Amino acid sequence: MKVSLHSTKAQLAAALVVGGIVVGAAVYWGSGTKGGDTDPCQAASQSPADQTGAKLCKALQHAGLPSLLGVPSAKAVYAGQMAAPGSTQEVHVEWNAGQYAVVLSTSQTGTVQGTEQIAGHPAALLSGTSSGHQVNRLEVAWRAAGGAGVYAVDVMMADGSTIAQSDAGRLERAVAAKVLPGLPDWHAG
Repeated sequence: MKVSLHSTKAQLAAALVVGGIVVGAAVYWGSGTKGGDTDPCQAASQSPADQTGAKLCKALQHAGLPSLLGVPSAKAVYAGQMAAPGSTQEVHVEWNAGQYAVVLSTSQTGTVQGTEQIAGHPAALLSGTSSGHQVNRLEVAWRAAGGAGVYAVDVMMADGSTIAQSDAGRLERAVAAKVLPGLPDWHAG
């Protein structure tokens, strides 16, 4: 990816850091079940991070991920949730379907230097490496006019192998177009 703007470089650096956190967190998350609960998206507490995570979780749970990812016979499985260390403003939720892991995250403070549009909102597809892993991420602004607030969609191979940037981008766009407009911080128009 050719990066020409300073702000885009800063976004890519931030995405790579978060991508590294997400990849590292996959080891920590384990199975993602909550003591046998039947609803993996039930908030663990009333904290803002847990409430946000529950909303992101439900959005992925009801998105039809196997069909969106082109693996219709696979089962979507909840893999876990985390807030960025020391922050309640950034939350990540992961679901797996077939060979893919999908991470949906939100940040109240991030911004997007849009190079494309997803459902009428500025979006940017970022790519790079973090800790030797390829990181691909689609960031989409909460508001059609841009400003603070970003959703990010990461599609990775569940086994940690490399996914082609073109495949990741295509799948991330499909997930974003289906899931993001139904989230509470999404501001149309």
